[in-house]
Amino acid sequence: MGVRFADAAAELAALVARVPTERLDGPGLGDWTLRELIGHTSRALTTVTDYLAQPEPRAATVGSAAEYLEVVLRQRGDDQAILQRGRAAGAALGDDPASAIRTMGAAAVAAARAAGDDRLVAIGGDPALAMRLGEYLRTRVFELTVHGLDIADAAGLDWTPAPAHVLDALHLAAANASARGMGLEALRLLTGRRPDAGLAGVMRSGG
Repeated sequence: MGVRFADAAAELAALVARVPTERLDGPGLGDWTLRELIGHTSRALTTVTDYLAQPEPRAATVGSAAEYLEVVLRQRGDDQAILQRGRAAGAALGDDPASAIRTMGAAAVAAARAAGDDRLVAIGGDPALAMRLGEYLRTRVFELTVHGLDIADAAGLDWTPAPAHVLDALHLAAANASARGMGLEALRLLTGRRPDAGLAGVMRSGG
């Protein structure tokens, strides 16, 4: 898909550097403030560094980024735990979130480059949830892209991530919708069969 983790990390850092300080304690996403939303998003960087610091698992048990979204997030996810981790990560950003994000991104990119895409990582430290780093990085770029949009919207900023990252996020979101039994509804939305979604002309001939 041409997804580049280093580029996505740099995009997030540049975005957070533009967030007005006075907006940080305002609304972010759901129950999160904007600071906490940024903190949650930062975990798409720190988990790479943390997981690569652990012993390599013996074999992959999660085969793809799409399977990760289905198995790890939907089947084993804990919304309350995710909420609390986001709050803790937001507090850990300190007085200069932009600088913290740059530092986290640099560390994660360096660790990923040193390890290589075929290195296995244990998700959450659980060797029963192991996958190739290259596919795990796709999930990180997904998080950075989707939550980057959330951050930009909450901060009132225009932001356009790399087209390759948007396309891959769409692929993964579509695969997840299908896994949840919502593939047909997602297809209707994306092909303008739900005009109230604002996509009425997305498949119209002539562009």
